[in-house]
Amino acid sequence: MKLCLVQLERASPALLEAALAAFPPARREEIGRLKNAGARAQRTVGEALLRLEARRTLGLDVTIARTGAGKPFFAEAPRLCFNLSHSGNAVVCGFGDSPLGVDVELCAPREFSPVAERCFSAAEREEIASSDDPLRAFYLFWTRRESVLKKRGEGFGALRGLDTDGERIFSYGLTGAMELCPVGGFSGEYLLSVCSAEGEPSQIIAREADDVLRGYTEK
Repeated sequence: MKLCLVQLERASPALLEAALAAFPPARREEIGRLKNAGARAQRTVGEALLRLEARRTLGLDVTIARTGAGKPFFAEAPRLCFNLSHSGNAVVCGFGDSPLGVDVELCAPREFSPVAERCFSAAEREEIASSDDPLRAFYLFWTRRESVLKKRGEGFGALRGLDTDGERIFSYGLTGAMELCPVGGFSGEYLLSVCSAEGEPSQIIAREADDVLRGYTEK
């Protein structure tokens, strides 16, 4: 499994617009309707990253389709599995030979108790409450659960009561410079979890946003 990490902060507005213009019309219109510039940048870089990696792997431009449950896949190569996540200035995409899920979250301050009460188990809530850093503990459980949901292709409604037993989940701290660190020594801005039967990523590649955008538009 390969993991690609992209930092958005210095993405060129001109290259963002060029990449957006090169997307299929439906996707271009969908992203273009977003009013928040940060959200548009996240989705533009994420889409460009997916399409660029697929082109480099398969040697062709792909159509991104969705299953009945909404999980995306490459119509021309459904056996090449992928999953995409973005938060803040981070875009993360995983590629593998079997279903996988990735979730990255900026560890921003928030009132998390209602979400934890609604979605997490009693044991998880107890662990969050007893943690030296409850906010980080919340995001760790959140990303782990999201990665399992995304691997399975299930909707957000399945988060409550989700059974993660038997799933292989790997979690990391992620700095703003797209460097991974052990969760136990977490000192970064993000938490990232990956769920995959293939095990931990065999390749971890950090890319510049402009390199992704330029690579996609310069065919």
